[in-house]
Order: sequence, then C-alpha cells, then structure tokens
Amino acid sequence: MKKQIDSLIEIGLNNLEAEVYVYLLSHLPATAYKIGKDINKPTANVYKAIESLSKKGAVIIEDNNKKLCKAVAISEFISSFKNDIFKKASQAETNLAGLFNNTSDQNTYQINSVPLVFERFRSMLKRCKKIAVIDAFPDVLEVLINDIEDAAQHGINIFIETYKPINIKNVETACTNVGEKNIKHWNSQQLNIIIDGEEHLIALLDNSLSNVIQATWSNNVYMSCMLHAGFLREHTMVKIQSEYDSPDFENKVKSILDSQRFFYNSDIPGFNKLFNIK
Repeated sequence: MKKQIDSLIEIGLNNLEAEVYVYLLSHLPATAYKIGKDINKPTANVYKAIESLSKKGAVIIEDNNKKLCKAVAISEFISSFKNDIFKKASQAETNLAGLFNNTSDQNTYQINSVPLVFERFRSMLKRCKKIAVIDAFPDVLEVLINDIEDAAQHGINIFIETYKPINIKNVETACTNVGEKNIKHWNSQQLNIIIDGEEHLIALLDNSLSNVIQATWSNNVYMSCMLHAGFLREHTMVKIQSEYDSPDFENKVKSILDSQRFFYNSDIPGFNKLFNIK
C-alpha cells in the first residue's frame, strides 16, 4: 500500500488524500466517519480530504444525506487529471512566455530533474543548426531516438557513439566493441550531447531513469568546442577500432579520417564564434 500511496503523492495528492483514495478504491462506498475510523484518522480531516478529492475528480459523493463516498476508477481519474494539468500548464506557458530573460551567459548549471534532462536534450536538438555529437547508453537512446531521427530528417548532421548495435536513419553511428563492459562498469545511463560546438549537456542518470546522479548544462563556447572535438575524435576512434580486422584496414582508416568533421575541414558555428570568424 505504501507504494500505491507514494505514487499518488508524487502526482500532487497529500498523504491523507492518497490514503482515503486508496481505501475507497478497494472498499464499498463509505461515509467520511467510517473511512476515518477504518484508517484511524480524525473524521474532520477526512471530510477535508474527501472535499479536496472531489474537486480533483478522484471521488464522487452520494447525492443524499448519507453522503457515501465512492472512488472514481483510476483510469478515469488519471485521464481527467492529465487533461486538467495540461490545460493549466498550457495557460501558465501562455501567461509566463514573455517573462523569460534569455540573456546568454557562459556559466555551467546543474540539472537535478530527469524530465528536464530529456527536455533540455530535445530543445537542444531543435536549436541545433548544423551538427550534433551524442554519446548515449542504450536505455536513454531508446527514449530519445524519435527526436534524433526527426532532427536528422531536418538536415542536422548527427554523430552518435552507441554501446549496442543500432541503425538510425540518416545518422552516423559508431558502436564501441566494449559496449557491454562499459554499461556494466558504469552501472548507470549516460547521455551527452554537444550541438554546433556552442552548447553541451553532460548527464549521468541511474538505471531506472528516475534519478539524476549528475548533470550539467552550459553554452560556454570554449568548453563546448573542446567537448565537440573530444567526443567526435572518440567517435572516430571507435569507427577505426571496428575495422581492426579488416584486410583493407589502412584504406578503411584513411576513408574514416577523410570523412570526419574536424575544425579544420568543417564549418562549426561554435568554433567560428570563438574566433569571430565571419
């Protein structure tokens, strides 16, 4: 029952509201008095919880003097709850849109929310003008693959180092031959992205993708350029290693090096910004 109550608390119910709702889900309709007696809570507090649950769409109350309380099916309550939250969130976005100060700075910021890590990744891909370099473990890659494919379809050059073989349309992937070993060693899920050598997100999440171990974001151009260069060179090395046993190894390596995007042979916005190249 604790897990059930905790899941309701996570979506905004208080502890008593969650207890009352869980009770009603598994019992016949009951009065506030009976509910309070059965869960050992003061009747007055239970009345307040029921009133609140009723307004939230989790409970309906009999239309007579008995005032029997009945739980709304969880599927109906959650659907109603989602619609209400979406409506309120949309209104808040409209009301607050003009307040955001988007002044650029070169600081590094911590991110402690898993949903924000994923949303920042998505927004970065949407802002990307030319090239994105990504290093992602399998579970986080699965969450974001549609966003990556969409960005690639819109002409963004995307290079991804992966840890399990995967084919992503219009994306240059390089799968390390020690992927399983790396995943086991880290015992977590990493997600790193650098866009245009201008902005980067470096994140490490737990395996359940429910907690941030460490995540930082910055649009420090120098740091982003260095990370862009480092991650892209690692991508190149992984591709070279994959050809190690090829009978035409030398020509394969030359082809890989000739096709890679380095500062000296590519138009990288961050590099141009760093040195004021027009």
